[in-house]
Amino acid sequence: MKNYIYLLLVFIYIPYAYSESCLGEKYNEVITEYLSIMNESYSRVKNISDCQVNSSLNNLVCSNDKLKNEMHLLSIGEIYAYENATHTPVADYTTYNNNLKNWLNNLVKTEKNREVALRKLCYVIKTKLSDDFGGDFYYEPKIYEVISSKINQNGVVVDALNTVIYLGKSCDAVVLSYKDIKSIWYNDGDQFVIAQPDKDGKFEEKYRFNHDDNVAQLNCQKPTN
Repeated sequence: MKNYIYLLLVFIYIPYAYSESCLGEKYNEVITEYLSIMNESYSRVKNISDCQVNSSLNNLVCSNDKLKNEMHLLSIGEIYAYENATHTPVADYTTYNNNLKNWLNNLVKTEKNREVALRKLCYVIKTKLSDDFGGDFYYEPKIYEVISSKINQNGVVVDALNTVIYLGKSCDAVVLSYKDIKSIWYNDGDQFVIAQPDKDGKFEEKYRFNHDDNVAQLNCQKPTN
């Protein structure tokens, strides 16, 4: 009987865990409205998630209608943002997002943990919708995601989506988008932190990141100042 109850809870939990959208319930109507408006000009834009194709990305997205809508809006948003910024029409709407589609598929595919894969995908969706549309989709993460990382002789190089961060073995850090600002980094439980000096020169937390296996191999502790 206990085994039966356990299995029942498992089957109940799994679909529930992935029934939520990346942006949350309050955005459902906004996304529907945006899709309706944007489809007037961008009806030829294909959803990056093609549910007729078997791929790691589609397997993660296609069981969730809300997530599919978010991916569809992202597909349109990337073209809209390019055309709006360059005042140049995209020649072929059907292929413009192919590189992004392949990149997202590889991002999801490399993650062994489905929850982590979904979390990183949502991070990308929210960040890019914020970049593409701003306004209703403005997003400033409380916890950032490591898109990829690579160990070298000096430490770890982190791709943080919109910037690259160098984490040194001596606990120094360089954030390329703010390379003139002195930074340090340290492990904090299952996460790691980039800290920068305040006006008095005391280091304070600036960016917090979720766990990364490569970063976790380095041993940097929080300073006591």
